[in-house]
Amino acid sequence: MDKRDQLIQKLRNIAVKTPENDVEVPEKVEGFGTIEYGAQTCSACKKCILACEPAALDMDPTMNLPDYLKATIPHDGFRSKNRESLVTLLQGLREEGNVVAISVPDGLPGYGSIAWAADRCIACDKCIEACLEDCLTLEKTYKLPEIIGEVKPPPSITVSKDWEPFILCFVCWECSHAAADLAGLMHLHYPTNIRTIRIPCLGAVEPMHIMTALENGVDGVLLTGCLLSECHYGGDSPKAGNFMQYDFVKFWMDVLEEIGMGGRIHIDSASAAMGIKFADIVKEFTEKIQNLGPSPIRGKLEVR
Repeated sequence: MDKRDQLIQKLRNIAVKTPENDVEVPEKVEGFGTIEYGAQTCSACKKCILACEPAALDMDPTMNLPDYLKATIPHDGFRSKNRESLVTLLQGLREEGNVVAISVPDGLPGYGSIAWAADRCIACDKCIEACLEDCLTLEKTYKLPEIIGEVKPPPSITVSKDWEPFILCFVCWECSHAAADLAGLMHLHYPTNIRTIRIPCLGAVEPMHIMTALENGVDGVLLTGCLLSECHYGGDSPKAGNFMQYDFVKFWMDVLEEIGMGGRIHIDSASAAMGIKFADIVKEFTEKIQNLGPSPIRGKLEVR
């Protein structure tokens, strides 16, 4: 099982409700997206399939006629004039009634449809670059309902009066870890519900780390790093660790919201001199998790 398969499996493990909507992917977030396919211009040359390393594309030996019937031929026409003639012919022969996909006889080249597997795709653009007919495009959306599928809600959890949330906090060792130390030296009182994990940079936190924590029943995940534009590994570059992580966390917040785990991840920043701010960040996030209650994953863990 590769890294992508492991991540999707963890998403399915922590899902407590069936997602209903696709999730928008921020521009900076790579590796996630949707391949849109225009069957009308496809010549079934299979170049995109050969270029796809994760095997997310395959040839489906059918022609989806509704795609051809709704096609609009551009002013300068299709690159393939044979395909343009086919679309024109099919639209001219259209009759009222249901129009379905038809099978392509064995050995008939140039016809068929490209089948795309959302759970295998890494949105690398290689299939798009290989396509001579411009029938593939990458859309910045994540087909979450298709990937997660139907979800069985976990059993409800009985909350005891003395329940306290368990929160995992990733802190960068350049700034926010020092801010946590300063908060301790200043004898600032903030909830002791967090367990800190020191990391080189906020950008080092991968989705697998967050999903693994949630999968094991953690009630919330907090990420704290350097101030924006002051990252020790990138400064004010748009590709600095904390800049990139903010977009990733925004994406995963939307994903978690769709699968019933919304509100259980938060990202913030504090410089080494901001002990008070670090304490406030922990207080506010802890209060938020207390209002949400225990992670519903605990119900799944009890069943296991």
